[in-house]
Amino acid sequence: MVKINAEYGPKGLQMVGISQDNDMPTMLKIAKERGFSWPQKFDQGQTQAAWGVAGLPSTFIIGPDGAVLWQGHPVQIDKALADAFKNHPPQLVDPKVLADATAIADKIEAALKDGGQASALKQLGTIPPEAKVDGELAARLVVIEKQVSEYATKSLAEIDPLIQKKQFVEAAGKLSDLTKALGSLPAGAQAKKKLAEVMANPEAKAQFELVQKNKIAEDELAIAKKLQADGKDDKAYLKYKAVAASFAGTAAGDQAKAAVATYEKNPALVKQANDGVVAAKAKGMMGMAANYAKAGRMELAKKKYQDVITAFPGSDPAKEAKAAIDEIDRNSPK
Repeated sequence: MVKINAEYGPKGLQMVGISQDNDMPTMLKIAKERGFSWPQKFDQGQTQAAWGVAGLPSTFIIGPDGAVLWQGHPVQIDKALADAFKNHPPQLVDPKVLADATAIADKIEAALKDGGQASALKQLGTIPPEAKVDGELAARLVVIEKQVSEYATKSLAEIDPLIQKKQFVEAAGKLSDLTKALGSLPAGAQAKKKLAEVMANPEAKAQFELVQKNKIAEDELAIAKKLQADGKDDKAYLKYKAVAASFAGTAAGDQAKAAVATYEKNPALVKQANDGVVAAKAKGMMGMAANYAKAGRMELAKKKYQDVITAFPGSDPAKEAKAAIDEIDRNSPK
């Protein structure tokens, strides 16, 4: 049974031992000593009666659909088990996962046929590990990995020149693709080691941070452009202004700065946008002050109203805050 488990376990066999012993500690000790690594159930005859077992040992083969395919003595199980795997193969991978992975394998093979090794390498890294349990797909991937490995060896030779030229981002991208696609192969292990070395380089870190900053800046700029396209110019102006301030020196920051300059030729729009910011910030402060007043904590209320006046001098919220303070003073005991 230990030999059978070793042979068929990786193919989808799940063994379960059901012991009829009276001494569970001893049973578990012997099971461990003899290499019975599968789950053991100790039920003192309950399963034996329910399943109509007349003698021990007794073995059942249960198919993927739950049907009993065979019953007999374990020494006679070999042929029955081989037939069960042939006629009732276990489903090791979720059908959708397998279908998606198979489609990716099809694209990889097509790319390799057309000389697109770089594309094949990237796609190989997207196949989920759980899909590789399927025997047919695993066999295809062995052939694919061999073909890609040859390309990977050539790619690894191109990494050092990139590093010497301090093109760290490009080097890291290639190494990352190799690591994802060939992690279990020698070329993958070599790529992983070299990638760790690149990532530890201070100059490389600075390049990565700059790339990340540029990406975030582009994303924020895209939001501003979308607001502008939607006719929300007051919000677009504020977003452009934020991008220009946060990402100065980047291409996106320069574009945002130019957009801000264009908008500021329209003082009415700028005032409208800034008034909106003031109103939004002041609203929370005014609400807190009003809550203090309702609770009878007038000094705290006056202080919060004064904060509004100080933060937004000359604004409508500041005028409302001043009126609220005057009202509190009028109603306070003399």
